[in-house]
Amino acid sequence: MNKGFTLIEVLVALAIVGIIGVMSFAGLITTVKNNDITISRIDLMSKIVMTDEILKRDLLHALDRIPRDERGESYGHSFYGLNPRFEGDLLAFSVHTGNNLTSKNGTIRFVRYTYEDESLKRIESNFVDKTEDTKEREQVLLKGVKNISIRFNQGNQWVEDWPLTEWTSNNGLPQVAEISYEVEGLGNVVRRYMLSFGDSL
Repeated sequence: MNKGFTLIEVLVALAIVGIIGVMSFAGLITTVKNNDITISRIDLMSKIVMTDEILKRDLLHALDRIPRDERGESYGHSFYGLNPRFEGDLLAFSVHTGNNLTSKNGTIRFVRYTYEDESLKRIESNFVDKTEDTKEREQVLLKGVKNISIRFNQGNQWVEDWPLTEWTSNNGLPQVAEISYEVEGLGNVVRRYMLSFGDSL
């Protein structure tokens, strides 16, 4: 004589299947969250590496060349570095970008690194000597940046700002620039960059 399942057996089986389903779904959610965190961390690390490479390239190709503003007046110094209290420019200097003769832009340009809205931005002017028509290109390098600071080394002496003496003639380039910042979700990042040496242009 054939015997079917009792109601209790069916309910127990459904309960077991439900528990397994809930556990599997919870595990799936955890896996998806961990995957999102990993992808976000990889994306953040890649942006930090890119920022590091851009800073390294710019500072290595920094020139001891005094630029001119829109009025044609010369800056006092070729290189500026400042620790902003809240927001503002962090670095400003002339840089050699290469010998691309087909480009309509100058090979010597003026770049600024600025800290704004917890973001580190790079702003590049097409020409080192600006006019009213000189265009700028802005690029956000890093977001979620906090407590950014910079210092410079010259002759085994570390200083917080550059130039050493604002009121004197051009101080030229520092030997080393150190940038420290805190990135949300990662912690403190400290990088040091060597600068080139050369005669004033």
